[in-house]
Amino acid sequence: MSAIVLIIMMIVIGAIIGGLTNSLAIKMLFRPYEAKYLGSWKLPFTPGLIPKRRDELARQLGRMVVEHLLTPSGIRKKLQQPLFQKQLTSWAQKEAASLLESKATLKEALASAGFTVNEQEIREKIAKLSERQYREFVSSMHEKTLHDFLPPEWEQKMKDGVNRAGEFAQDKLVEYLSSAEAKNKIGTVVESYLDGKGFFGNMISSFLGNEGLADKIQPLLVDYARSEEAGAIIEKMLGREVERLYYQTTIGQLEQKVGADEVAGVVGHVVSRSVPVDRWMNRTVQAWTESFKQQVLTNMVPNMVDKAAGALGDRMEELMDSLHLAEIVEKEVEAFPTKRIEQLVLDISRREFKMITYLGALLGGAIGFIQGIIVMLMN
Repeated sequence: MSAIVLIIMMIVIGAIIGGLTNSLAIKMLFRPYEAKYLGSWKLPFTPGLIPKRRDELARQLGRMVVEHLLTPSGIRKKLQQPLFQKQLTSWAQKEAASLLESKATLKEALASAGFTVNEQEIREKIAKLSERQYREFVSSMHEKTLHDFLPPEWEQKMKDGVNRAGEFAQDKLVEYLSSAEAKNKIGTVVESYLDGKGFFGNMISSFLGNEGLADKIQPLLVDYARSEEAGAIIEKMLGREVERLYYQTTIGQLEQKVGADEVAGVVGHVVSRSVPVDRWMNRTVQAWTESFKQQVLTNMVPNMVDKAAGALGDRMEELMDSLHLAEIVEKEVEAFPTKRIEQLVLDISRREFKMITYLGALLGGAIGFIQGIIVMLMN
């Protein structure tokens, strides 16, 4: 009976020692969190293994993440997976649709993006841009004539315009010659002419009178102005001037006659005032993008996602080198509380740690049993 009790006691003591030893070893992985001192003497095995090797653990984790987990080839394969690209495209389309369907005005959208918009400044920039474009255009066409610059169909339009301008000029000439103002002017001219002719002029003037001459001359001038001959002369004169302007005068000569700065200023002012900036800025983003929204979502966004994924894949090594992932992981691990690390490890491996403790107790009990047998045999 005493032998059996001895063996049982040896088994129990061995199991307790084995279980406590393994449990203490597990605890010593994390605890104590800091070094303990007895006076100036640091107690051995303090701090625990993981707190003591925290810096080395952080460096090794950083290297492991970069060299074995988040590798450029692995990320490149992920970017090239059809399912991932499909998910990325779907997300990009949702974001783009949300932006394109915004009810905010263009001015509000630009302001939210950090762009301060002022209508007057926009008009001034449009004016300057128009002036610059005009000057560049005229500079490139400086030695060319209107015939070289304008399309061929304008030549016929020019001829038609000369005919209409001749008819208009003839009508206005007849209208003026028929007026009282023209009659008075004719009388004044006749009087001035006759005054310079001495006795003969005075005799005609006294015989007919200036108004009588004007009454006789005015109908003649009006009839002649209405005649086909006068119309042909007017049209011929206009045609000759227009042809000279169209075929012989260069763009540079035209600009010089009018004034380069004046023309550029007028062009810039007219263009800036004709652009409805205020209406554009107060129009919603949805209204601006309605006509091409579907094309953007179905064509542009998938193409951009595909190109962006390809560009990222091609430059993944450079990108990861610039990110310094190993340093990021190292700093994050260093900043992570040891107590939190312990809690995470225990949450994941609590069951396995218990089994290790039980295994230690089982081995300790087995060793105690063997020791009990040896003691019995020796006695």
